[in-house]
Amino acid sequence: MRLPEPRRSQLLLALWAIAVFGVSALTTLPALGLAALLAGALLWRGALAAARRVLRSVLPLTVALSLASAGWLRLVSGRWPDATPFAALALRAAVISFVTFAALARIDLFRALAPFPTASRLLVLTLAQVHALRLLATDSLLGLRSRMLRRPGPVDVARGAGGITGALLTLSMKNARDVSDAMRSRGF
Repeated sequence: MRLPEPRRSQLLLALWAIAVFGVSALTTLPALGLAALLAGALLWRGALAAARRVLRSVLPLTVALSLASAGWLRLVSGRWPDATPFAALALRAAVISFVTFAALARIDLFRALAPFPTASRLLVLTLAQVHALRLLATDSLLGLRSRMLRRPGPVDVARGAGGITGALLTLSMKNARDVSDAMRSRGF
């Protein structure tokens, strides 16, 4: 039996929160591996797309941060630390990300949060900020491509990251000021 909206989205949102809370409490690799298998079995529809997003966006950053932390500990203590906590951290981040991506594909957040006006407003503000920042990042990349004779590589993007970060912060502050003024003018 399929629940009507918004009950279905609200139930999925609550289950997502419980699942993320539960996975964040797991610390051992076998338990996290079991959680990964369970998540893949329960969220099999669209699992490939969610796994691809995790592999592209979450795991590289998690592995890079783990390697940097291990390198720092090697520098400080003189020996390499145990890799188990770093592997557990990467697996936990991957499972939580997978569950989040798979759940977000099934949940209509606006309908789920409709009974909670403050949460709806925060969602709209967050999505507006994300959209504005994505537009700025895309414009910056297109601008970088137009100024170069060849396709920009990672080093070129890293060189331009400082300017882009400053522009992102400036745009974010301007958007926050605009939203604050609009909310104050409406009596919030």
